[in-house]
Amino acid sequence: MHEQRMRDGMDALEERVVRELERVPEVRIPAEFAARVAGQLPQRRTFAARPARYGLMAMRISMAVLVIAMVAVAMSAAGRSVFGIALEWVLCAELVALAVWLGDAKGLIVPDA
Repeated sequence: MHEQRMRDGMDALEERVVRELERVPEVRIPAEFAARVAGQLPQRRTFAARPARYGLMAMRISMAVLVIAMVAVAMSAAGRSVFGIALEWVLCAELVALAVWLGDAKGLIVPDA
């Protein structure tokens, strides 16, 4: 008899726990909550950052180094060999590629929309 009452009590307790867990809580947000939170935020500062131009400087330095290398190769006797001529053409191609890239970076080749 005692065990039956204990089992009934446990069943009733379990039923109450399940009922409370399955109940969806009602969410209430005050109307002034968003304004109150926005009022606590610090003011935004305007920040004007200048973009770094390291790539443009690297291109200009590379072009200067290529011109110096082309003059050095052209003045040496290696310009008469196949290797020297191939080296000159490779340096010329690199110079043209850098010039096109530099022109495109400034918007000279493909203008910005």
